[in-house]
Amino acid sequence: MYYATVNISTVYTIHSRGMVLPGKAWELQRFADGNFITLLKDNFKGITDRFNVTEFSRGDVVEFRLLHNAEENPWIRQGDTLGYINSNEEQRRYRQLQDELEVLQAELLFYTTGQKPEDIEVSWEKLKLAEQDLKTETLLFQRNQVLYEDSVISKREHEIFENTLKLKEAELQIRSAEYTSAITGDKPEQELLIRSKIIQTTNQLEKISERLSYFTVISPIDGILKKNIDLLPDRMQLTVWDTSRLAVVIPIEVFEKKFIKLGNEISFYSLSEKTYLTGKITSINNLVQQSNNKQVVFATAEVDENISLETLGELVEVKILGEEISLKEYVHRIINKTISR
Repeated sequence: MYYATVNISTVYTIHSRGMVLPGKAWELQRFADGNFITLLKDNFKGITDRFNVTEFSRGDVVEFRLLHNAEENPWIRQGDTLGYINSNEEQRRYRQLQDELEVLQAELLFYTTGQKPEDIEVSWEKLKLAEQDLKTETLLFQRNQVLYEDSVISKREHEIFENTLKLKEAELQIRSAEYTSAITGDKPEQELLIRSKIIQTTNQLEKISERLSYFTVISPIDGILKKNIDLLPDRMQLTVWDTSRLAVVIPIEVFEKKFIKLGNEISFYSLSEKTYLTGKITSINNLVQQSNNKQVVFATAEVDENISLETLGELVEVKILGEEISLKEYVHRIINKTISR
């Protein structure tokens, strides 16, 4: 009788609850502070491939405009434009620098065509006005320096005030050189200052233009667009799901990790599909985590069948088929499992 019991075998099955997820998912999130975060998750590898944060200064009016064709047709291809992020402050600063560059180029043309100011009084008034502007800007910078040191304003806001002060200093130098030229007719120094200022302004324009290019939101993957409308009014979330491959992420108790391996078959019942579906284990994470007061690792399986989008995000009862073992070994594992809990 004992001999017969020993030679009876059975397939060791692990039961758990998993979640059906797209193979990859790209997300755009806006938080209450107005900042945007984009990330690309690979659910098969269990990693985030890309992560980017776009920050905006406090008080800036920032909005996201989703293109109508993206709303009407949820199927997205890699490289499609989903929408645009509009920043009033960034656009204002960009236009301001463009205007300053035009003025500088006009001044450079003036000095390189052999002309000189005829009205010294006008040049003098411009110089005094530039001195007063610099004095005012210096006081503002000193006050904001104290606020920055007290962490009342951000580093970005502090840099804006600092750049504005530098612009006023450069403007004073230009006005001073203009006045000297009006009196002496000496122009090379003015030309040098203006050319330097043109280079500085051009570099700032290039940096802002590069930053504005990030405000065009482009999908990095093929998939279906989902918009979360259940968040608070000042928050937003867009998601593109790559449904070419579907994953089931399954928590496995640490005790049972040694009993599963890559290629093990799984099965689960989908309420959305109203049928049993199958798959195979493709990866096993060695990082131990806490889930429902249990120590677990996470395994990922790829679903064999094509299923409807309603199944994505569904919690399912998963059965993992392990190796065939003797009844004695099966009882031994069950007892050890009970003790380990």
